Amino acid sequence: MRFLMTFNKRARAFRRGKDGTVSVEFVIWLPFCLLLMAFAVDVSLLFMSQSNYWSISRDTARLVARHAMDDVTAKSYAEMRASHLFGSPAANVAIGPSTVTVMLATPANDIMFFDGLGFARELVISARITQALEPN
Repeated sequence: MRFLMTFNKRARAFRRGKDGTVSVEFVIWLPFCLLLMAFAVDVSLLFMSQSNYWSISRDTARLVARHAMDDVTAKSYAEMRASHLFGSPAANVAIGPSTVTVMLATPANDIMFFDGLGFARELVISARITQALEPN
C-alpha cells in the first residue's frame, strides 16, 4: 500500500512537471527553421547571381560597343568574369549592324546549394543587355 501511495505522488509530480516542453518544441520546430533558412540562402544566391550577370553583361556590351574587343574575346571575358563558386554561365555575344547584345545564362540548379523542394528545376537565371554600337 505504501508503495502505491509513493508511486501516485511521483506520477502526479511527473505529470505537473514542465521541464521537457521546451525541448519538445525545439525538436518540432527545428526542421521548419532549417528549411526556411536553406530556402533563404538559395533565393539570396539566385538574386545575387542575377545581379552579377546583369552587371557583367552591361560591362561587356559597353566594351564591345566602344570597339574595345571583338565578339570572341567578349564571350570569353564575360564567361571568365561570371564563373565563380556558384556555377559557370554560358555567354552569347551577338554584334549586329548597329547594336551589340550580350546574354549570360545558367540553370538555377547550378547556383543553388540546397534546392530540397525542387522549385527551381526548370528555372534559368539569365541577363540580356543590348547596347548601341558607337561609330568607329
